[in-house]
This record gives sequence, C-alpha cells and structure tokens, in this order.
Amino acid sequence: MAIRAHQGVLVFMRFYKLDGPFCHTCGRAMVRDMTTRTLVQGWWSPFSLVAFTPFTLVWNWIAYRKFTRLPPSAAAPGRRALSEGTALHRRPLAYVSVIPLVWAIWFIHGMITHAG
Repeated sequence: MAIRAHQGVLVFMRFYKLDGPFCHTCGRAMVRDMTTRTLVQGWWSPFSLVAFTPFTLVWNWIAYRKFTRLPPSAAAPGRRALSEGTALHRRPLAYVSVIPLVWAIWFIHGMITHAG
C-alpha cells in the first residue's frame, strides 16, 4: 500500500510516497499525517491546485478506506503501534487549505464575470 503527500511551491513541486505493509492502526495514522501535510502544503502551485493535490487526496482516501477494512491489529513484539491521533477534520492545520481554495474560487469567479 502506498501513502502519498504533495507539496506545491509556486512553480516547484515535491512528491512524497511511503510504501510498505501497514497494519490497521499504523496505516490510518500515516494517512492522516500525510493528508494533513498535503492539505497544508499542497495547494501553493497552479498545477498542484488543479491536478496533483486533488489526486493525492483521492489516493489517500482510497488507502484510508482499505486500512479501515483491515482487522484491528496488535503491535509487533518489541514495537509500539503509532497513535492514530485526532481525526482529520479536527486538526486545525487541515483548514489552511481553505485559503487557496477561496482564492481560486474568487479568481475563477472574477474571470467569468469580467469576461464579457
């Protein structure tokens, strides 16, 4: 299973990918962390805003659904399972993504209304 994150910086972009066999708890924890990172850093490039960040969010949503279907697991001997942390909608950083989305809607609205 792969979990992804995306970072858009004006004209540059970075892609992050974690491959591996994840258990139920660790997989959900990593999806939450990587998705939060994408929501904060993924929208700051035009290509990221239109294509790459939405793709990454959909990819992680699919991975999250698959991890949710796994049976609950115990940590491996000598290891501690990751904490899933708070849900994504309860993380304040996840709402940073509202800023570029509002800007994009404002920009598109301005293009449509001033086109005539």
